[in-house]
Amino acid sequence: MFRFTQLLGAALALALTLSLVNAAPQPSSLLSEHTEAPTLAKRASVCNGDASLCSRLYSNVTYIGAHDSYAVGTIMGATAGKNQEQTVATQLKDGIRLLQVQAHNSSNSSSGSGIDLCHSSCSLEIGGTLESYLSKVKSWVDSNPNDVITLLIVNSDDLPVSHFATAFQSAGLASKAYSPGTAALSKTSWPTLGSLIDSGKTVVVFIDNSADVSSVPYILPHFQNTWENPYDQTSTPFNCSVDRINSGSSPSNLMYLINHYLDSSFNFFGTNILIPNTAQLSTTNSYASIMTDANNCASLHGSAYPTYVLTDFYDVGNGSVFQAAARMNGVQYVAKAIGNATKAGG
Repeated sequence: MFRFTQLLGAALALALTLSLVNAAPQPSSLLSEHTEAPTLAKRASVCNGDASLCSRLYSNVTYIGAHDSYAVGTIMGATAGKNQEQTVATQLKDGIRLLQVQAHNSSNSSSGSGIDLCHSSCSLEIGGTLESYLSKVKSWVDSNPNDVITLLIVNSDDLPVSHFATAFQSAGLASKAYSPGTAALSKTSWPTLGSLIDSGKTVVVFIDNSADVSSVPYILPHFQNTWENPYDQTSTPFNCSVDRINSGSSPSNLMYLINHYLDSSFNFFGTNILIPNTAQLSTTNSYASIMTDANNCASLHGSAYPTYVLTDFYDVGNGSVFQAAARMNGVQYVAKAIGNATKAGG
């Protein structure tokens, strides 16, 4: 009897031990092979066309810009307020990463924001509503999530920034715009291209006056973040002195934009106006001309290349402007066909 009792007790103890072992939490290595591990946040591997740019600050990259990017027509149309011959969609496809526009109060009461894009005066040329323009930009941005672009608005009629916000919201572009949480950033405080892309905030927006980041946090004051050299220059070599900057700001702490387009004087019904110097475009837009200008600016301003290079008819030169940007960014230039047969419209 004693022996049977011992055996029974041992059997019960063994059964209890096995049940406890089976009930205990199992190491992760013993879980089903179908159990999914937590996924890591996706990181951009290519930024603005090159992997090496992902870790670079936004402010430490050079971008080629289209001056009056909405003013699209033929080169012969330069006398009538044209500055580009490729559509906005083609500009972006080719590699333009700064789009500059001039905004004016619209006489069209049906315009949502009340803003038209005009060259100097809407009596000379109307380039459409701001909403229409931004919708084209939004379409490209949605299709190119690994590219950061910049919009620079010249607020010619000092319109309230809320009007511009209406257009951005209508076009669906406000959700793509970067908001730093402050009006101005020093050159060393900007995020990297990779972090902008990872966050989905791939559009940086500046306006030359009337910014109010307390009400519209993604439309930033241009001259608190960037200085410019003189514009509408009519002779070379280009002057790279500090011409426009916010009062009290130090050029060394800011990004800078060079106006690398040459103008000539044109008589319009007895009034001299400045228009693109189309006769010199091949020279002005050449790799040599842009690098000479950029190197001169760098020698004058702390060895830093310009953040933005603004051009007219950027496609003249068949990529030379982008070759210069690649040189300044220290990346390989890959030649490609520039422009297409469609040079007006959408």
